Amino acid sequence: MKNNILFSQHFKIQSDSIEFFDIPLLKDKRAFICPFLIANNRDVKLINEVYNRITQFLTKLNRDYVVTGDRINGLNFLSHLHEANEYHLGYSGSNKGKAVSNFRAATIYDALQNNKFAVKGISITNEAHNVLLLVKGIGQDIMSDILANVCRDIFADYTKQVCDKYSVSTYSFKIEYFDASTNKWQTKECSLPMFNGKKIILLPRKLACSGRAYHSLYNWFIASNYIARDLLNFKLNESLESGLLHKLEDGTIRAVVKKINGTYRKPKQELIDFVIRYNGSIDRFLNYSKDNYFEAS
Repeated sequence: MKNNILFSQHFKIQSDSIEFFDIPLLKDKRAFICPFLIANNRDVKLINEVYNRITQFLTKLNRDYVVTGDRINGLNFLSHLHEANEYHLGYSGSNKGKAVSNFRAATIYDALQNNKFAVKGISITNEAHNVLLLVKGIGQDIMSDILANVCRDIFADYTKQVCDKYSVSTYSFKIEYFDASTNKWQTKECSLPMFNGKKIILLPRKLACSGRAYHSLYNWFIASNYIARDLLNFKLNESLESGLLHKLEDGTIRAVVKKINGTYRKPKQELIDFVIRYNGSIDRFLNYSKDNYFEAS
């Protein structure tokens, strides 16, 4: 058996256009459930359901526990986030299983507590892609595992549909998920494929991406679309000697985006300053990401 045998290979799925994200079964694939892809594909019914579910989860987390400073109950709420090994995603080897645990529950809570928007109850941090972008301490691995846990039933139902389509045998497993109708964690029985005695859950291809540093991409977006414009309009106190602007032979002045980004870029925890200063930039960045950052292959 090959070390990297894929789900489609093991279950002998013959198709030129597999709609699910094909995962290796003996090791994890370095890919993540991406909240930007979720936010940008809400025209798909299942993905819109995922978006609404994670938004409701984050709204409850922020409103009931982060804003109020209720750390004890907040950690208890987050303690239901377990290792999502059935997806075969994330970091392999020594990092496996560390993304979400009791220790990481504290990391998630404290990260939101230390965020200016979240602690003030500003709704921007009720959306998963904004949390990934703006909250220091919550990276792609943690956010992916949060989504995997919160929406486990949605993805389990999707997996069953895939298995029915391709005649893959399924078995009864109990799963835990966040129930949007009760705002509580619930368990239920579902039918899932199995490999080496363990359940497997699949994702739509549209939702998986490889490692991507969105905070760096947002910095570049701000530098090229906002700061460069301010420099060219003389709204910032920079001269040609700074190297941020370049004068062409015909007298035209151009912005040097690479140098602008190097000068003005902010660490993740300070990106809020850009969000406040450049009103609407975070929504424009989401739209920009739809046309420029795609799902993993």
